Amino acid sequence: MAKNVLVLGASGIVGTAVFKLLSCEKSLNIIGTYFSSNQESSPSLMRFSVEFPNDINAILKQVRPDIVVSSLRGDFEKQLIAHENIAEYLITNNGRLIYLSTANVFDGSWDQPHYEDDTEVSNSDYGQFKIQCEALLQNRMGGQAIILRLPFVWGRNSPRLQEVKTGCEIGELGVYTDFYSNHVSDVQIAQTIQWIIKEDKSGIFHIGTSDVISYQRFIEQLITTMGMKWPKIIFQKTPKTMAVLSNRKDIPNELI
Repeated sequence: MAKNVLVLGASGIVGTAVFKLLSCEKSLNIIGTYFSSNQESSPSLMRFSVEFPNDINAILKQVRPDIVVSSLRGDFEKQLIAHENIAEYLITNNGRLIYLSTANVFDGSWDQPHYEDDTEVSNSDYGQFKIQCEALLQNRMGGQAIILRLPFVWGRNSPRLQEVKTGCEIGELGVYTDFYSNHVSDVQIAQTIQWIIKEDKSGIFHIGTSDVISYQRFIEQLITTMGMKWPKIIFQKTPKTMAVLSNRKDIPNELI
C-alpha cells in the first residue's frame, strides 16, 4: 500500500527538489504545500501559510500523511505551533516527521566542524529557534522525529547562486575570507530523504559534502566551473568554520 507523504514548503528551493524526486516513487503519494498565491494550481499542492499555524490540522486530516517532510519558513513562534500540531497528529497516527534543521544550531561555536552527537550551542535567534524546535520534536516524538542539519544550501534557483551570478554580471562580488565550510545541494538533500524513507532510517543526520574548504576557494571554483565572467572580489574577513559533518556509518558514499 502506498504511503502518503506531505511536503511542507514544497514551493521553496529544497521543498521543490524533494517534492519532484519523491513524486517519481510509485510507492508514495506526494502532496505538497505552498504559500505564494502565484504558485501554479495543482491537485497535488495545497496552500498553507505559517501565519495561520492551526490551519495545518485541516490539511493533516485531509491528507492523512504517514510521513511529513518539513521545510517550513516564517515566524518562529508560529512555526513552533504548527510543528506541535504536526507532532500530535503523527504521534496519534504512528507517523514520522523529517525536519530540516540547520548548521546554525552550532553558531555559538564556529571554531571547528560539528557532528551529530555534538551539543548544540547558538548565539543567533535563528539557531536558538532551530534548537528549540528540534528539542520539541524529539521530546514529543522520540524516534518518530528525524532531524536533518544542513550547511550552505545550493541549487539552480537558490538565492546564493543567484547572488553569485548577479555579482559576476555587475562586476563586483563580496566573498568571505578565512571562512571554512561544507556545502549541500537541493538534489542531495532530496536524495537523502528518499533514502531515509526507503530504508526506514531514524535519528539525526548531518547532510553535505565530506570536505571542508575555504568559502573563497569554493566560490572561485563555482565561477570557473560555470564559466561566468570574473568580478572584482570584495573580501569580507570572517574567521569561522561553519561545517556539519557526519560520523554515521550507514550513509551511502553516493550521498556524501
